[in-house]
Amino acid sequence: MIEDMKSSWRLGAAACVGGFALMAYELVAARLLAPSVGSSTYVWTGVIGVIIIALSAGCWLGGRVADYRHAPQDVGLLLIIAAALVVATMLNANNVLRWLTTALDEPRIQAVIAALVLFAPASFVLGAASPYLAKLNVSSLDTAGRSVANLSALDAVGGIAGTFVTGFVLLGAIGLNETLALVAGILLATSWLFMPRWQWRLRALMVGVVIIATLSGLCAPKRGDVSVETPSAHYSIVNYTNNGRQIRGLVTGPTGVQSGIYLDGAKDLPFWYTRRMVETTIAAKPRTVLLLGGGAFTMAEYIARQLPNTQIDVVEIDPGLENISQQYFGYQSLPNVKLIFNDARTYIQRTNQRYDVVLIDVYNGSEIPYSLLTAEYGGELARIAHEDGLVVANLIAGLNNTPCRELFAAFDAVYRRTWPHAWYAAQHRDLSRGNYVIAYSKKPRTMPAAMSPLQPLGGTLYTDNFIPNDRLYEACRRAVR
Repeated sequence: MIEDMKSSWRLGAAACVGGFALMAYELVAARLLAPSVGSSTYVWTGVIGVIIIALSAGCWLGGRVADYRHAPQDVGLLLIIAAALVVATMLNANNVLRWLTTALDEPRIQAVIAALVLFAPASFVLGAASPYLAKLNVSSLDTAGRSVANLSALDAVGGIAGTFVTGFVLLGAIGLNETLALVAGILLATSWLFMPRWQWRLRALMVGVVIIATLSGLCAPKRGDVSVETPSAHYSIVNYTNNGRQIRGLVTGPTGVQSGIYLDGAKDLPFWYTRRMVETTIAAKPRTVLLLGGGAFTMAEYIARQLPNTQIDVVEIDPGLENISQQYFGYQSLPNVKLIFNDARTYIQRTNQRYDVVLIDVYNGSEIPYSLLTAEYGGELARIAHEDGLVVANLIAGLNNTPCRELFAAFDAVYRRTWPHAWYAAQHRDLSRGNYVIAYSKKPRTMPAAMSPLQPLGGTLYTDNFIPNDRLYEACRRAVR
């Protein structure tokens, strides 16, 4: 039986499935953490680092047990256990993340602990299966290298398939829980390739329990919030009350609502910073407007209705937001609004269009992507702005404490080199961490009364080669918590 297993295609299938499951699991892990912990480099580092540690530990222990037992049925059992742990992730993720974000305030620690609790166990077991497969596939020392290499190659092929299928297809077609259920199902099915008649009643019982747990997780009552998955992001649609008015908001991370509408049918904008950006734009009387960051397209639609003769180009990286905006936020396409689904930095590098006003409201949670905080980006933006144009940006930072002022100054340095005249409005009178709207121009001009002159802050001008984006934001956040 063992000799038969050594030459069987079953070993290659198991290696391929293991690679697929692991990469799909890793992508889902980062998406699961995004709404509660965020999706910064810190989070990705925590997830990847912990999973690699778990895999390494699993390989170390699995290799020693495989030398001692040399039992093909163990691979089937390991795959069943891995499937059960994947389902456990699905069932426990919300409770674990809710506890973490309540008990801890450091995103790096949150990410590491979340990965240890939710994702390390299944990764450990998948790692333990690899040396079992290698042990079973080696029939002689003369072909040992080839036997192990073949399994490694198939594991890599499975990992490649898992990455592309999950990232390009599954996350945009089904939910995170459904993707985890699919991974668990594939692992369960593969487990029966290994000595299916051995202890089949016990194994069938184990598989049945995992399937029932999976179905209970998929059929569990959902929270009042609506979750929507697209290939590039996870969104929550939330309803809440502010100042006595019902608001529907679009949430992409743990730090607030990124876009919203009033549920009473009013078309005015719910958020301070969007009103200020729109007021500044309308006062400039532009013929062409570029909006980097679409959100639910509420700001673009509002400007388009106020300035029907103005062409408004909206650059948004996620095409799935158009359908979300129409379904949940009542977005209506207008003839003077053009939606361009592209990365903001890529668009400004390639376009030949020039604009009177450029609005910048691109956020990943509470952080501007690092690619929009560098000298190279500032130079590229200057190329597409008219000589007498205006750049208006939303910034979450502060002026009255050193860490938040350092972040503000780094942001200011990007634009100040080309646009020496600047004005700002602050959401909070004490100039603490919060939303700021900053307008930049090459020439002096009359601004709305709410905007005050902003003197140069002498910030460091970072480059594509080096910008400590996460450090700057985390230092500011910690300074005012």
